[in-house]
Amino acid sequence: MSRRPVEPPRRQPQQLRARQTVDAILEAVIRILKREGTDAVTTNRIAEIAGVSIGSVYQYFPDKRAIFAALHQRHLEEIDRVIETTLIQNVSAPLDRLVCALVDAIIDAHCADPELHDLLLSQVPPHSGGSKSFAERTHGAFLLALSARSRELKKGRDLDKSVFVVTHMIESLCHGVVRQRPPRLPLADAKAEIVRAILAYLRS
Repeated sequence: MSRRPVEPPRRQPQQLRARQTVDAILEAVIRILKREGTDAVTTNRIAEIAGVSIGSVYQYFPDKRAIFAALHQRHLEEIDRVIETTLIQNVSAPLDRLVCALVDAIIDAHCADPELHDLLLSQVPPHSGGSKSFAERTHGAFLLALSARSRELKKGRDLDKSVFVVTHMIESLCHGVVRQRPPRLPLADAKAEIVRAILAYLRS
């Protein structure tokens, strides 16, 4: 059974006070999700925890799923900022150090709140509200990074194809470490194996 598309927010907050209201609503939802579960997320409860009126909630979000979509979008933007910052900080780094820094940063960002990430994945359909996939959002940045290190790659590699594979490897493996890593596998070892797999592909 297909899910209906998520409606976008009704208004985009422009002024500081409006942005603060939206942030308060989103933070209230996070608190409710963690303390009481998904079923407890109602407009009345959100308004109560956020300290705003029910009208303020509906002013920005048509329904509960739109709020989950906004939380998911905020998460995507945080991950994109992490990647951008890491690429800038390692602009002159060799390939192995860059890949290691990216894997570290992405996994650490997801590990900060894996419970919320799981809840959002269960509530928000993939790429709802027109959001792009990880591979689509980061393709250009990764293409530039690999182009600058073409001498470290196997000669004759098609960079577009390589970026397609690498971005999907990073997304899948990093999510797997955060959500499914067995207790007997230390986090540092899991990160090292991901880096080894990506470098093996790029240099093969």
